[in-house]
Amino acid sequence: MIEHHSYKIQNVIQKELFNAKQSIKIVVAWFTNDLLFQPLVLKQGAGVQVEIILNRDEINCSNENNVNFDELVNAGGIVRWNDTKQLMHDKFCIIDDSIVIYGSYNWTNKAEYNEESITVSKNETETIKFYLDKFKNLSEKYPSDKVSVPILSNPVPQPIKPTSIIDIEVLSKERKKQPYIWKQCSPVNMSSYKALNFYERIDVVRGVFVQDSLIAKMKGSYYFLCPDKMTPYNDVEFSEYKKDSKMGNGAIWLRVSSKWGVFVTTARKFAFEPICDEILINDGYTAFRIDKKWGLIDDYAHVLLECKYDEILYKGNGEYEIKKEGKVEIFKSKSI
Repeated sequence: MIEHHSYKIQNVIQKELFNAKQSIKIVVAWFTNDLLFQPLVLKQGAGVQVEIILNRDEINCSNENNVNFDELVNAGGIVRWNDTKQLMHDKFCIIDDSIVIYGSYNWTNKAEYNEESITVSKNETETIKFYLDKFKNLSEKYPSDKVSVPILSNPVPQPIKPTSIIDIEVLSKERKKQPYIWKQCSPVNMSSYKALNFYERIDVVRGVFVQDSLIAKMKGSYYFLCPDKMTPYNDVEFSEYKKDSKMGNGAIWLRVSSKWGVFVTTARKFAFEPICDEILINDGYTAFRIDKKWGLIDDYAHVLLECKYDEILYKGNGEYEIKKEGKVEIFKSKSI
């Protein structure tokens, strides 16, 4: 499959990078776009091998370049430099040895506003082989292994220049569209965060005694965002979420592949695996259904009632009516 793009190229590349599972190989003449660089650092930290080949010159190694290639090296990535007098002018990226992005687009801040175009080639055997061979040849030509950025002159501290900032007016409009979600939120100074501008929406879900959670929607899926860089964590992708105001420890219900589970944002793992077909949240407690049987857990994902009841109905004031094999009992959660 082949796709051609000449609009919002940065966004197209970002999306492909975030979908990488095994490897990212990049050959680009000039690289100054930090919004394309940070996903590489995150992916390397998540176990995706990242390797970059680029020119050693006054553009890539300038004190004005906000891209710090040492971040990738420290995360385990590889940076190779063309240190010869011959200009390396290639511009391509290979993802998981099955997707190739190529064209006129350098990975620079200016390129996003130029007349540029790229082609995204997926599972095209001849194209993949051509660029894999090209990458191999360049890797052997510039064999430096895991080297950091060379310094061309004495470094002078430069202020960090913010790139794309979340539009507060857009967020205000989103609040009106989603009154329930924003009702749950604590005030957050969103203007201090960098934004990856392909998100369809960003929700802020209030934490209980923990940091608020930032959740972004992209192409129909949701991701937790790293608050420092506004880039997605790579540990979980979900299609829906629910949170009761009493759920503590950063716990939140996530729907993953049609099943519900409790994810703890502070620990970055599931406290209750996504195995539930249906959930009903009431006053900090949640009735959950697996197959045709119901159970009950508290706001810290501790199971209060095993999943063996035909029905669990919330009656209010911490009281539940539980039914099993035609028998009805009253369960009071306050007694636990």
